[in-house]
Amino acid sequence: AKGTIGDGTKPSGEIGGDSTAALIRKAREDEQIKALVLRVDSPGGSAFASEVIRREAELTRAAGKPVVVSMSNVAASGGYWISMNADRIVADPSTITGSIGIFGLIPNFTRTLDKIGVPTDGVSTPRFAGAFDVTRPMDPEVGRVIQAVIDKGYADFTGKVAAARGKPVEEVDAVARGRVWSGTQARERGLVDEMGGLRDAI
Repeated sequence: AKGTIGDGTKPSGEIGGDSTAALIRKAREDEQIKALVLRVDSPGGSAFASEVIRREAELTRAAGKPVVVSMSNVAASGGYWISMNADRIVADPSTITGSIGIFGLIPNFTRTLDKIGVPTDGVSTPRFAGAFDVTRPMDPEVGRVIQAVIDKGYADFTGKVAAARGKPVEEVDAVARGRVWSGTQARERGLVDEMGGLRDAI
């Protein structure tokens, strides 16, 4: 699992929620395969795609096949999300990991357009029509809705980490909030199990 995590199906060498989950499912259903080692080198990406992959790893574990994650250079945000349900997580001492958090970014160009003298106008009837129009200031109520969605996503992430790692949510929150750790620091904080490379994981 190398690169940014995207939705749907991606070509070989990229992480797609559906395509990577299908590879894990194929391994789970193959009786010749006795365990799964998932090599992760990803800064994250789509939360939905990450959840699709994580769920497939969880099902593999539930089916009785050991799942071991080997973290490479980076396993942060969605990269950690797809890793957290493994039986064992093995990281390099310098692996960049953690970044347990979620954020949203809504662009707005009202000041830029004002600076260059480009006026905009429009008429809408429903309350939130044009809510994401980059030429208008954001309605504070829309901002509150977006923040509620982000808060829910963060609660889901920390809750899943807490369940996967057998820790209280408060303990996970104390090392989460988007902060990144080296592999060594992540082990000290209970986010990974041991230091080592791919051979150790195998």
